[in-house]
Amino acid sequence: MNLSMKYASLAGAGILALLMGSGSALAYSVPSTAQLAVHHPAMRQVLHYGSRNHWVATLQADLQDLGFPQVGPVDGIFGPKTEAGVKAFQAKQGFAVNGVTSPVVWQDMLAGFHLVPAPAGHSTPRLISPSKTNSTKAPAQNGIATTIGSPVSHVLPAQFPQGGTPTPEPSLSGTSAGIKGQFAPTVKTIDGRPVLKAYHMVATSYGPSLADNYPYGPTDAFGQPLQDGMVAVDPSVVPLHSVVYVTGYQDNYLPKGGFLGEAMDTGGAIKGDRVDIFINAPEQVINDFGVQQVTLYVLGN
Repeated sequence: MNLSMKYASLAGAGILALLMGSGSALAYSVPSTAQLAVHHPAMRQVLHYGSRNHWVATLQADLQDLGFPQVGPVDGIFGPKTEAGVKAFQAKQGFAVNGVTSPVVWQDMLAGFHLVPAPAGHSTPRLISPSKTNSTKAPAQNGIATTIGSPVSHVLPAQFPQGGTPTPEPSLSGTSAGIKGQFAPTVKTIDGRPVLKAYHMVATSYGPSLADNYPYGPTDAFGQPLQDGMVAVDPSVVPLHSVVYVTGYQDNYLPKGGFLGEAMDTGGAIKGDRVDIFINAPEQVINDFGVQQVTLYVLGN
């Protein structure tokens, strides 16, 4: 991987686009657990007590969102708390309670985010952690789950009541270059959404290539295919699923002025005031972005 060392995995529009797109594929057949596992790498992760990797962090975050706080912190370490969370989920959903993830257990968790159908004989878990997800998740379209009521328009300039685009605050040019961290924004709303927090961050970019995502492939931290508008963040700074507005960069590929996106990914090198912007473009475009300073706004509903 490049600077991001991303927490991602093998993707493909294929079955997921058919499954979660128009719905026409469902008229013919519902994919089996084994078929779904081919395109959802999380489902292939057998995690247990003692496991330590980014998939454990994904498991912990998912269980928290599904209402199992006993899983403990999202630290990527499968200890007694994570085992308790997995067992609680298994017991509630009618699985054998062994504290070990399996394809069908992962499928049931992903069903809670409306990414796949629930396994036969199991009810869909209820997503009950709006503080992390910011909203109830709706069925994905082309691999991206949007928010009910006011979906995120990925990689589109936001609309401002005053008209135009806000400038970074304070300006990141001249004597202000090098500023990082949270600040009190003067902009109160973006695209009709309240500004919750604002940060000056160091930004890099990554693309869909194997080099950028080795060895997992181009998916986000939740196993969904990467899409323009996704950014990788440190979840301790910007909660995953947050709607964000990124501005202040200089790039010929990204929308001029700024874009609305969603914090859907993480990375081993993306810690603190860092953001990694996914750009679905050739390697040269990624290289041209380089390392820049940007302003990132975290938005509410």
